[in-house]
Amino acid sequence: MPMNPSPRRRFLSRVAALPLLALLPGPGATQVGRRYRIELVIFEHLGPESRAFMDAVARSMAPDLSGFAIGEGPIRPSMDGFELENVASRIERSGQGRVLARLAWDQVGRGYQATPWIQVQEGRYLGLRAPEGQERQDDGGTAVAAGLRALAAGTERYELEGRLRVWVGRFLHLETDLIFHATQAVAIDPDAYPAVPVRGSQRMNSGEELFYLDHPAVGIIARVTRIDD
Repeated sequence: MPMNPSPRRRFLSRVAALPLLALLPGPGATQVGRRYRIELVIFEHLGPESRAFMDAVARSMAPDLSGFAIGEGPIRPSMDGFELENVASRIERSGQGRVLARLAWDQVGRGYQATPWIQVQEGRYLGLRAPEGQERQDDGGTAVAAGLRALAAGTERYELEGRLRVWVGRFLHLETDLIFHATQAVAIDPDAYPAVPVRGSQRMNSGEELFYLDHPAVGIIARVTRIDD
């Protein structure tokens, strides 16, 4: 007897209107030195399953923000801009997702070791980290939560933080090293918001297909276009 797809899978299939799982490229389809345009829609899953996961798993975490922001170093904003607005709009109209980030950049394909990380600070603004080792008083918040590593005095923090990158091997790979804060928790101090890790890798190919990296709390829809033809 065939199994029915999960509600989340049916939702994502409708949103993308294209297969969400990567079609494997043929040999030589991706190459170091080619130029690519990357587009990402990152969104929070809404619903009881996502909330239950956040409640069960969230803990104090610090993001790794090493790398370049888009517009710095070798990471340049896409000359064509963001073209997946229809996908982002369908996610939000569905009521089953809330868009956290719309990202688009151009890059040269590089191998695993040579590809730089891209800093990510997206979603709702949560506040400022305290300087490391400094206790904040009641008029400026409370002390930094145990287990968090303050990055620098006055560093801003957001719901979705960390880094990601797209590197070239035999295939294109989207790699994420992010954290997502559980902002539904009651907390006076923005450093006290617990978070869940959003780490993973998705093989991709350049073209019109949409690719999906799944997570219980956060989804990422991606498209890669080769721009040096």
